[in-house]
Amino acid sequence: MSADRLHVAIAWQYGHDEAHLESELRDCGHIDLIKIPAERSQGCNWARNILQSGWNGEEYTLLLDSHHRFTPLWDQQVIEMFEGLRQAGSLKPILTGYLPPYHPQNDPQGRTQTLLRIHLCERHQDMLFRLVGHEIPDWRQLTSPVPAHFASLHFLFADGTFNRELAFDPSIYFFADEVAIALRAFTRGYDLFHPHRILGWHLYDRATRVTHWEDHADWREHEAVSCQTLYELYDNRLVGKYGIGEVRTIADYERFIGMPLIADWS
Repeated sequence: MSADRLHVAIAWQYGHDEAHLESELRDCGHIDLIKIPAERSQGCNWARNILQSGWNGEEYTLLLDSHHRFTPLWDQQVIEMFEGLRQAGSLKPILTGYLPPYHPQNDPQGRTQTLLRIHLCERHQDMLFRLVGHEIPDWRQLTSPVPAHFASLHFLFADGTFNRELAFDPSIYFFADEVAIALRAFTRGYDLFHPHRILGWHLYDRATRVTHWEDHADWREHEAVSCQTLYELYDNRLVGKYGIGEVRTIADYERFIGMPLIADWS
């Protein structure tokens, strides 16, 4: 894709020892660089919400974390997959997935060649909370994207109107944000899919970077608010734009994924 067709925005949550990198970022071309001193950051979904506010009617939107590697022509492939889903009858598809891992100490040789499907890993306070990726059996035989239960927020491709219809809730801190956005998208009529071809790789090992909770002493307060927000969302008590849509119900989503959002152990 030609660079002049792209509108790139970066929520740069930088440490003071990284400020000198600004010139290198700006040398990459036309980029909306939103500078946020790390100590002012309120978390990843707070930052995603800021990025979404800069949407200016572009046809598509792609939400990424940093630390990725991509295959040649990956952007062309993701658009072809997306439009293929529309032609197949999905009015509001989302292409999303946990990209396979790479290892910067051994790159590109250390890039894992597989495709992952997102599954539940852990409940917390009886709620769906942490997710994990498992290899899709016989993935090399796939000919079209795979229906997905959950979203990945390190790779999410959708129609540009996603930014208006599904603003990220800044009060959701980190864990379960991918469950929350999948639920909210599903109930608004979106269909979730995993790509059927390797488009790139993601760095999962956090040893190369500082996490938000490592340098924000109040992270537990953010997490407590987040858990309360998630409970209200799963229980359909969260009103307003961050709540449930009107096209499908929470019960529809629970049937789709085959499990309750909130476990009832009674």
